[in-house]
Amino acid sequence: MVSLENIIEPSSPYKENETVYQSEQHFERIYAVKSGMFKTVVIDANGNEHIVGFHLPGELFGLDAIYPQKYISTAISLGTSSVCGINYNDLESLAAKLPSLQRQLFSLMSKEVHTSQSMTVEHSADQKLAGFILALSSRYKQRGYSDTRINLMMPRRDIANHLNMAAETVSRLFKRFQKEGLLEIKRTDLHIIDMNGLKELAGCASAC
Repeated sequence: MVSLENIIEPSSPYKENETVYQSEQHFERIYAVKSGMFKTVVIDANGNEHIVGFHLPGELFGLDAIYPQKYISTAISLGTSSVCGINYNDLESLAAKLPSLQRQLFSLMSKEVHTSQSMTVEHSADQKLAGFILALSSRYKQRGYSDTRINLMMPRRDIANHLNMAAETVSRLFKRFQKEGLLEIKRTDLHIIDMNGLKELAGCASAC
């Protein structure tokens, strides 16, 4: 019987800022991050770039292309990274035979929608940045990594773009968070020191 391992393509390496797929390109496969990080970007009617997501090792991207059968965003590597492609027709055929795989796919798509909707909620700048750090922490933890040591591969301007904030605001808040003893940052290494303090700041002391 065909298994998931049989339909996962060999990993492909990408250098910094290389494109995996372009917006409007015909949809054929979804992608699993093997190493590094990728961002997905959309361009609005005025030609402005908006980063809609960052994708960590073990995560999938390209799921938003399933219904329209074309990629809605452009996927770009952050630093040296690698992905494995999964042909969606093969995956769909396999999922029809494996109900557990089908449920996992629905769960992943549901999480994509939830993440997308949560970004539309209005919060203050410090709440948004604290929430962003906590979300990264949770995602790393789910994949077996440390939830207090985060590799911030994305530049500050990309974080600012994703959170719809000025880059100067992000830099200022990071400095403030360090001064308040919430975290430490050395280059791309972010160390969360006060998890509860961050949760309080994000306004989710009991929910995240």
